[in-house]
Amino acid sequence: MKSIKQIIREVINDFDWTSEIEPMKPEMEFLKSNFDNLKPIVNGNITYYVDSERNPLFYYYQDRENGGVYINFHRIWLVLRKDFGLNYDKTHELIKRWLEEDYNLRGFTPNFTYL
Repeated sequence: MKSIKQIIREVINDFDWTSEIEPMKPEMEFLKSNFDNLKPIVNGNITYYVDSERNPLFYYYQDRENGGVYINFHRIWLVLRKDFGLNYDKTHELIKRWLEEDYNLRGFTPNFTYL
């Protein structure tokens, strides 16, 4: 019978460290390095997330009736599509994950807007 230490050693030795740990993809790195410190500004029923110059990068309605979050087309959505070659679905999926991870915004559906 194998000891727990032997089992753990075998698991560690068999672990494929190169494929099991996923590096941050460049498009997520773009979002995190450029837009990780946005500040929320509440204006009536809308919460805007703005950069240091108070330019809105995305917003959502506080009542969450439609469940949408509206992403700046030119500064975020288009860059992901054009510079990183993501299709609509991949862009949507990436932005949703970014909003959940960095801003704890869950249950929203990303859409683009021309802010």
